[in-house]
Amino acid sequence: MTKSTRRRFVSIVALVLAVAPVTLLASPASAFPKSDPVYNFKYKIVATTFIKKENLTLTTPPGIFKGGIDLTTGQLKGSISLPNVTFTQSEAGVGLVTATSAIESTKPVTGHVNIGTLKVTSTSTFNIHLVSMYPATPTLPVSTPKVNLVGNGCTTASPISVTMSGIASFDKPSTFKGTFTIPDFTNCQAMTEVINQEIPGPGNTFSATASPTS
Repeated sequence: MTKSTRRRFVSIVALVLAVAPVTLLASPASAFPKSDPVYNFKYKIVATTFIKKENLTLTTPPGIFKGGIDLTTGQLKGSISLPNVTFTQSEAGVGLVTATSAIESTKPVTGHVNIGTLKVTSTSTFNIHLVSMYPATPTLPVSTPKVNLVGNGCTTASPISVTMSGIASFDKPSTFKGTFTIPDFTNCQAMTEVINQEIPGPGNTFSATASPTS
């Protein structure tokens, strides 16, 4: 496989990872104690990820985070709305590839807000699932069935854990940052080795800016 082709697949997986850490503030909705006062909120989130191994910075489209903060305990719970991401990338002399990715949580997110300082700390654990990858401009006749280059089970071999922290605001943008390690990918058919040579490793950084919505 040529260097430019490898770079194309690296960029695709890195874009998937740019979406992943946004789940750090998401968890299945559950009720707070009925006697506790709760601050409910709705934020727009814009996330940026730096993939150290590739010196690559990617910013995702906005997502929506809705949830609540228990003002007695500081516990934070919520949910985020992020559909699967489908994108197409082009490189000169190589052509186009279209891929779709998904975030798959492996356990509930734990989070806490210091009510006095509004410092937020939250940890999310999830897998990245590269759902599909197809040539956007196939060389075979149009009637030929498309082949998913990564198969049906391309995912991180172990869950990713991201712990984020930052100072929250009730009425203006807030930024949360953290570092994380990308594990190997598995079951990506012929692309497994390429992905694992170029993407996994420590020292990746994530930043998310959350802004109140009307």
